[in-house]
Amino acid sequence: MKYFVYAVLIISTLLSSANAANESPLLISKPKIVGGDVANKETWPWMSVLVFTSSDVNSDLDVAGTPYLSEPFSYAPPGQASATMVDCGIGDNVCTLATNKICLIARGEIDFSVKALNCQAAGGIGAIIYNNVSGIISGTLGEGFSGNIPVIAISQDDGTILLSNLDSIATMNLTVKQDLTQKARCGASFIGDKWVLTAAHCVEDDNSQSLKVNIGEYDLSDGASNAKAIKQIYIHPEYDQGSAFNNDIALIELVESIDNPAINLLDDNTSRQLAFDHSPATVIGWGNINAYGPNDEQPDNSQPDQLRQVELYLLSNEECKSKLAQAHGDLNNTTFSPDQVGITDSMICAEFFGDVEKGSCQGDSGGPLGVNTNQGGQQSGIVSYGVGCANAAFPDVYARVGHFTEWINNITQGIAIEASHDFAITPHNKPQITLLTVTNNSEHTAKLSFSLFSDNFDTHGFSLNTDDCTILTAKHSCQIQVNFDARVVGKQKVRIDITTIAADIPTSQSYISAQAVAANSDIENQLSNGSLDLRWFSGGDQPWRLDNTEPAIMSGVIGEDQQSAVLLTFSGAGSLSFDWSVSSEENPDAPNEPFGILSLIVDDQQVNFITGEIAYTKVTINNLAEGNHQVTWLYKKDGGTKEGKDKASLKNVIFTPVVISTPSEPVSTPSKTISNKSSGGSSFFISFLLSLLILLHRRI
Repeated sequence: MKYFVYAVLIISTLLSSANAANESPLLISKPKIVGGDVANKETWPWMSVLVFTSSDVNSDLDVAGTPYLSEPFSYAPPGQASATMVDCGIGDNVCTLATNKICLIARGEIDFSVKALNCQAAGGIGAIIYNNVSGIISGTLGEGFSGNIPVIAISQDDGTILLSNLDSIATMNLTVKQDLTQKARCGASFIGDKWVLTAAHCVEDDNSQSLKVNIGEYDLSDGASNAKAIKQIYIHPEYDQGSAFNNDIALIELVESIDNPAINLLDDNTSRQLAFDHSPATVIGWGNINAYGPNDEQPDNSQPDQLRQVELYLLSNEECKSKLAQAHGDLNNTTFSPDQVGITDSMICAEFFGDVEKGSCQGDSGGPLGVNTNQGGQQSGIVSYGVGCANAAFPDVYARVGHFTEWINNITQGIAIEASHDFAITPHNKPQITLLTVTNNSEHTAKLSFSLFSDNFDTHGFSLNTDDCTILTAKHSCQIQVNFDARVVGKQKVRIDITTIAADIPTSQSYISAQAVAANSDIENQLSNGSLDLRWFSGGDQPWRLDNTEPAIMSGVIGEDQQSAVLLTFSGAGSLSFDWSVSSEENPDAPNEPFGILSLIVDDQQVNFITGEIAYTKVTINNLAEGNHQVTWLYKKDGGTKEGKDKASLKNVIFTPVVISTPSEPVSTPSKTISNKSSGGSSFFISFLLSLLILLHRRI
């Protein structure tokens, strides 16, 4: 069973040999159900699946007889429009000249839906939104879009052409196939009321906001209309801490309660006893059905529509560690101790017995591992990761559900808080603010207090404003404000604890992290040509450095799984241009999941990235609005093999201000990102890259 389109190649922690001079990375990946049978439809009514739902949408654009490449916005109403065009700027106001015309609108930090509605409010009959960076926008107007005019997207270059041809007749057509379809991302299990259990790695990226949950699903080829919207996602606050995939569990809160059978969760003690006894267990899902070894190329997707199941046997953690240590040692021709393979108390293992290869694989992630007890069927694990798929030497690894009983109860029956927040890399002395939602899922009003804990309390730079969250009634939410004002350069992390007067109301925790980087006068002298308006900062694991062969800068010399960042701050409306290059290891098998990457982030939104062998290429960011801006170039290395020079370079950074009569909103980001924000920028790839460590794991 395959992990859908968004399967991630994760680099995990280094497992070093007992011989300190002989260190070897271990290849690990994600699981699927292999060698299983078609599941009985009536046996698993609580089985759930995380899906992306969509309708087939097509768009066409012709201007003066010339066709242009276009993309439809999701939730845009179908329709046709033919008229001359009018320049509506970034669409932040009602376009007064748009009556019976097609609005031509630039991308900027305004919701796409607002742009379209401002066009319609003036009598516009259609809207064309062009990008502010290379490529075509792929975005959404939002599920609740109330407009009725067709809205399509085009590239920055085509937008420039159309601006010079406003008097030409533009004909746009948008058609929607009404049949709703679904694509599975991960498995899940319904545990009652409005709560669904899945793996943390299934929902850790920004695209999770586009997911829905289909409860009681069996056949993926139909039933997309039954998918339920998500209200909130709670990832365990200590996910991936201490060991790769540690605490790989997440709770999903739906927008409504569901009247459906729920699976009971197995307690921790019974789980460990059953594992010691090698009790049988069943894993179910829709993953890829092709097995492969740890050094084999991952096979093509062979994901079934109908739910499948496979019978395995539980292993104690001690046995699992020994088997994995032996298998990794044989694979790498070295020696590993059981304590080096990354199995923690939060995990449980399972394997198949016999000659037929069986197990979980890509696509099964987040799905349940179930056992039969004297209390009926219960869930003992959540599909997490494995080495290859259905490989006899490597047991599959699952999150141990019983280990998380207290956390699950704290969220579903107590005071729940968003599990974590990571502030963007920021210049020293630049205050940051974020809001965290706190929800009272208990039946009682709670009086709350909040505390910060850190190993470096005097220098962490965090503070809280909790005035709006002192008293929280049952089934209601509030927000606390988290402030970060760096006192020192470097990484900082704190834990937020919540306490209540009523001891019978459980509470949860949240972890907040940030990183401040220092001003860099050498870079300012190299790139700013004495301009006081352009301020440069650099840091991370190593700061950027000067290129003494030309007026350019290069990323710092960093090791595996490290990063080097350079930041530019300035104020005003205009455009920013620069030349950038990179020499790094790319990922030809998954170009959107690169190994060595130079990312561009504009005003906290990822705009683009380059990887591989890219010579100096000019980039221009247009439509920067009045106000303060921060542009970050972030170079990251993974723990894989070394290719290229492992270097990023930057030169010819020029800010060109413009004089505008009215303020507009900041510019936004990249092409091919699903968002209802005009900024659109995606941190999808960043979220993958933040998981880069040293060993390549397969997440199921």
